[in-house]
Amino acid sequence: MTNDAMRDWEYPEPPILDVRLAEAFEACHRVGAVNIPLEELPQRIHELPSPYIPLIIFDSDHARAEAARRELVGRERSISAVHSGEDYLRSGSTETGPSNRRLWRPHKLTVQAMAVARTQWGDVRGKRVLDLASGTGRDAVYLAMQGMSVEAWDILPDALDRLRDLAVRNGVKVTACVRDVERDSLIPPETYDMIVCFNFLYRPLMSAIAQGIRTGGLLVYETFAGPQREMFGKPTREAFVLRSGELPSYFDGYERIEYREHLAAPRRFVASLIAMRNR
Repeated sequence: MTNDAMRDWEYPEPPILDVRLAEAFEACHRVGAVNIPLEELPQRIHELPSPYIPLIIFDSDHARAEAARRELVGRERSISAVHSGEDYLRSGSTETGPSNRRLWRPHKLTVQAMAVARTQWGDVRGKRVLDLASGTGRDAVYLAMQGMSVEAWDILPDALDRLRDLAVRNGVKVTACVRDVERDSLIPPETYDMIVCFNFLYRPLMSAIAQGIRTGGLLVYETFAGPQREMFGKPTREAFVLRSGELPSYFDGYERIEYREHLAAPRRFVASLIAMRNR
């Protein structure tokens, strides 16, 4: 990845989650801190980094900071430290104003694909993207933040509600559609410059995905593969796990730019593919 792309992925220092109310946060907070008030935390979990990234939690009130810790530990999030009181607040550089940073990150493969897209296409603004099985939409919102025209499909309305909220908070628009692609697998052919799909596998859809990308467009796909079930016991159904070498076989006429079968996280063995349609 380029240095610019890495900035979209890495955390240069332990992330600080400030759970005070917005008014207190804006009056003074540690440089780099992100504000999600304790009262909003359960509805905004998707705005946090990967569960494997340890967080520093801060609130002026110790009881509130501990309540945030319990909420996150209950959701299997990693906590580096819990701080409270003015001493911690003043022990480092501070600033004022609203929260203007984000804790969440897009998928690393999406960031890699954006670097490829800029190399191949130059200006990516206005390019059409489809995020399949988008969930709460971090990849969709990230792509919209690059100036792309993004559609997000998911079967869960509440996930799309959170996606829309995330888009608003980041000042972009994503067209979010409730769609069960196992029942309605129509993807208009030659329509999208990029299709993104993570953690979803429905083999009858693969041909439609392959045909839905324009010549010169990019596929970005990652899901469970190989020994995932044997190593970690999930997904429970074999049908949800790719066989070794299976993923690229669905995309004849595509040039592989990146393909790996690997341990991508402590409990995730996946196949990761970025490919460009040549014909």
